[in-house]
Amino acid sequence: MVITRRQVELESVFLITATAAISLFFVIQRNNSYRPQFSLASNTSSLQIQTELIAPKVTISSQITPDGTKKVIMKVTENSDNTKTYEFSTADENGANEQYIFTKILDLTKSMTIPFNTWSPDNQYFFIQENAPDNKSVFVFKATGATFAEGVTFLDATDLFGKAATGNNFQEATGWASESLIIINTLKPDNTKGPSYWFEVPSKAIIQLSTEF
Repeated sequence: MVITRRQVELESVFLITATAAISLFFVIQRNNSYRPQFSLASNTSSLQIQTELIAPKVTISSQITPDGTKKVIMKVTENSDNTKTYEFSTADENGANEQYIFTKILDLTKSMTIPFNTWSPDNQYFFIQENAPDNKSVFVFKATGATFAEGVTFLDATDLFGKAATGNNFQEATGWASESLIIINTLKPDNTKGPSYWFEVPSKAIIQLSTEF
């Protein structure tokens, strides 16, 4: 059989083309085999970044009792809807025996704080303060988280003082006069300094004092 030069050239071109096609096929297959791993890693990295971006900001503060044995803890979480969640608990000084007490959500025009003189001398009660643009509210709790009479979680000293109709306006609670007496300062209707009072826990009695604090 006579093989012409033309046949040899055609066969050579075919062989080269076939070899190139097979090589290209294996290169494509190899690239595809690595693509899912790269995509998965990329998605995971993106998810981690998004999680870090949307993680809420949390701050924690506390106030310890005068004898150093217990503390009240305030945890504040900044929410995505422009509100803050305030969570209160009590615990031993070292953080043991933590007891949930109270939670409240406020918009950004208001806030809650733990006064430095929050604890009663016998560690049985504490009070916290809610701050609004035009007033303050004082809430009194049992350190154990137990309820008061009528099953209420806390005593709203500001509201109870208003209901007593003393003729003066609640201004602030400055601390404890005894194990169950909170000192309240007031303003007269003309916004001059009014008399001081005791708010008795848990009887809720309002007692006017002869001296001002």
